[in-house]
Amino acid sequence: MPQPPGPSDRRGGRRRQQTCGSPQGGAGTRVPPPPRAACRPAPRSGARACAVRTAARARWCIVGALRLAVAPLLTGSLLPAATPRPGAERKRRSPQFSPESPPFPPATLEPLKDVHVGLAPPGRDPTRLAVLSGHYLYYHYGCDGLDDRGWGCGYRTLQTLCSWPEGRAAGVPGVAAVQAALEDMGDKPPGFRGSRSWIGCVEASLCLDHFGGPQGRLCHVPRGAGLERELERLYSHFAGGGGPVMVGGDADAQSKALLGVCLGPDTEAYVLVLDPHCWGAPKNSTELQTAGWVGWREVSTAFDPNSFYNLCLTSHNAKKQQHALD
Repeated sequence: MPQPPGPSDRRGGRRRQQTCGSPQGGAGTRVPPPPRAACRPAPRSGARACAVRTAARARWCIVGALRLAVAPLLTGSLLPAATPRPGAERKRRSPQFSPESPPFPPATLEPLKDVHVGLAPPGRDPTRLAVLSGHYLYYHYGCDGLDDRGWGCGYRTLQTLCSWPEGRAAGVPGVAAVQAALEDMGDKPPGFRGSRSWIGCVEASLCLDHFGGPQGRLCHVPRGAGLERELERLYSHFAGGGGPVMVGGDADAQSKALLGVCLGPDTEAYVLVLDPHCWGAPKNSTELQTAGWVGWREVSTAFDPNSFYNLCLTSHNAKKQQHALD
């Protein structure tokens, strides 16, 4: 008669220890498997678990650094840069950047002038068309050797506004000068210098006055769909000799400049958009027009109907003109 197993059988002593599903003694007899918890690996000790987590974090840090190092090498010459996150008009802070980081593109570019010239009017037979008077320079991502992709569109649009109406680079502030001015005048908190924080139309109007550029007048539109009701105002602005108009919103966070308005026939309406998100070294206006960085767009598709918008309309600086006459 078989004997019942003793204590040594249960604890793996002198007799052979039974495993999950291993045969025992008699023919055809199998020991039922133990509970599932008995087959699981023993939990790691506190020190070992901490070491495993630390090693995993280190691996992810290395992978992130490699991605940042390789990303600039994969960028096309005139391809769109990374789309910025919503909220450009909101006061939001981004990670710091180092002014000593190597610039890319490697050299400061000569800004192109009046890049909209040569575009054909949109629509079938426009009844009213008005384009800005004077001259301007086209500022865009990386044009001064600073990689500002994803956060610099407001600064670049402001620079375009500052270059009007003479179309000269003299007196156009750099990104660092704009940040310093906003911090010094108390609009931004200490530490704004050297950051990647965005700016919108409100900051642009402050800087136009600070740097002695054209006069800036703000206009708030609660929803993008309401911009259609502002077309008459924009048409009168351009027809009356006004300069470029900066546009920025919340859901639509990409700052841009408007250079003209085209109305009719019927309900057709277009705006002439100058987009600063170009990354590369454009050779001429034709290249920019072909790539779509400047061109006519239908109002119904140019703006997000769910986003509010601020507009900064520029006009001749009366104080500056009087100073020039004196």
